[in-house]
Amino acid sequence: MRSSFLALLSASLALGHAIPGKLQARDVGSDELSQFSFWVQYAAASYCLDDYTANTGASVSCSDNLCPQVEATGAKIIYDFSNTTATDTAGYIAVDKTNKAVVLAFRGSYSVRNWIADVEFPYTDPKLCDGCFAELGFWSSWTAVRDPISKVLNETIAANHDYELVVTGHSLGAAVATLAAADLRTKGHPSATLYAYAAPRVANSALAKFITAQENNYRFTHTNDPVPKLPLLAMGYVHISPEYYITAPNNATVSASEVQVLQGEVNWDGNTGTGIPSIGAFAAHHWYFEEADGCIGSGTPLKV
Repeated sequence: MRSSFLALLSASLALGHAIPGKLQARDVGSDELSQFSFWVQYAAASYCLDDYTANTGASVSCSDNLCPQVEATGAKIIYDFSNTTATDTAGYIAVDKTNKAVVLAFRGSYSVRNWIADVEFPYTDPKLCDGCFAELGFWSSWTAVRDPISKVLNETIAANHDYELVVTGHSLGAAVATLAAADLRTKGHPSATLYAYAAPRVANSALAKFITAQENNYRFTHTNDPVPKLPLLAMGYVHISPEYYITAPNNATVSASEVQVLQGEVNWDGNTGTGIPSIGAFAAHHWYFEEADGCIGSGTPLKV
């Protein structure tokens, strides 16, 4: 098993070097940085039990001061979802009147069922474009909750024509958010904005190009975080572009010059170029402008 895994890693490295062309990287501006550090707080709130099991009209809130800027907006939860599907997809929809936004946030890995979804790497056809394939576990996590979420979003956006639709998540939540945003853009929400923090790869090259071309994508990685390196390149998975690569150390305030914008579905100047995925590097997975999963409960309960 170990030799097979190493063989796949070697193939991934070879495949990545074989993909030509990349544009010059740039740093982000201070205005962009403030947006990035704001929207991650909605992703962080999705780990909080009181948000993904909220009563309608409850305010978005976090323990340990993890989302003070969001709390200050007075954003209200209008729909929550959890513990209703085989994948245990969880999260909430909130209305932020201060920023004129409707926010769909997906929780990252927590329960045993989440981890099963994380390691399910076969393809499925999402029927979004010709030759496009998505990772089965991530796509299934979205489609399991798609219909009721779409209904709420359609009604809410119809009542708030000038509001932006923001889709966000961290880790597994970012993977689901990426595919959800891509799907929603084809179903009446073409300008939905994606903020995906620490997302694993979710697509083959055709689908990655399709999502990239939709635009309004902000996909973040952090130093040597192992999660964005999975599934492996050798399995045919690549990332959407661009990559917002955070070079700041763990548990440190991120400056604008410590976020580089890198182009391409494989770019070795970013997270992919920091070596093979290692559990020993998992500390980098938690820190995306703040402790993005700091509100997560203890343990990995098997929910039924």
